[in-house]
Amino acid sequence: MNVQDFSATRLARAASTLSILAGQTSEVDRLRAFWRRVERFGPGAQVRLCSAAGNGRRVVVVSGWACELRILPDGRRQIFGFMLPGEVIDERCTTSIGSRGVIALSRLEVIDADATLAGEPALRQLFSQAVAEAALEREERLYDHILRMGRLSARERVVHLLLDLRERMDRVGLVKGNSFRVPLTHEVFADALGLSVVHINRTMKQLRQEGLVFFKSGSVTLLDPERLAIMSQYYPPGTFTEEAAPKRTAVGRSPADDAAHAGLRAMA
Repeated sequence: MNVQDFSATRLARAASTLSILAGQTSEVDRLRAFWRRVERFGPGAQVRLCSAAGNGRRVVVVSGWACELRILPDGRRQIFGFMLPGEVIDERCTTSIGSRGVIALSRLEVIDADATLAGEPALRQLFSQAVAEAALEREERLYDHILRMGRLSARERVVHLLLDLRERMDRVGLVKGNSFRVPLTHEVFADALGLSVVHINRTMKQLRQEGLVFFKSGSVTLLDPERLAIMSQYYPPGTFTEEAAPKRTAVGRSPADDAAHAGLRAMA
């Protein structure tokens, strides 16, 4: 993957500037300089990105997948989110997985955008603006994750996460015909969704049998994305509006809530 692969993402303005390196006169030289700055991590490696000064760094994922997680003393873990190609990892020098850590889920390549753009103040400012936008979206995705864990069924959780991953992979041109690579094991899905591996296996089998999702050799095909979105109440970041939400009464209940309460009173 070269620098142009970032052009389809929201971070395209910033990521594409990584190929514009001071003092380079040819495309070959720019690409060589780019790849010399790439840092690589093997699957399962902890991504430690502290600078020599002890400050955290911001890096762009060139290729591969990573996740942000916390591991409990007994070995259980909770995955908070995934970092995909073209997205930023904002490392705050966290060194303890017990607090917050970043782990490579596949062969991971990243590049330090701040260091690369050190001699380009205008481009560095552009990158900072893009990172600020990404941070707002990351916060929205975190709220989506809380919603998945707290209010969605197992089936809805799996579908909701797959739709989110598809939307993000599509931004960087890595979706073809609703199919995309997902280098995640069922155990990783379970740790991200608060479910058991057995539950994940059963849910994915049901989705496959119903002709909604097809899994093969690390790839996922969403056969009916619109139906899946309705089924899981999925809204891409920035698209949810008050008009899409159920109408609420003055006391904060929807008509369906009122009907349910009326039924309970009648039974009493």
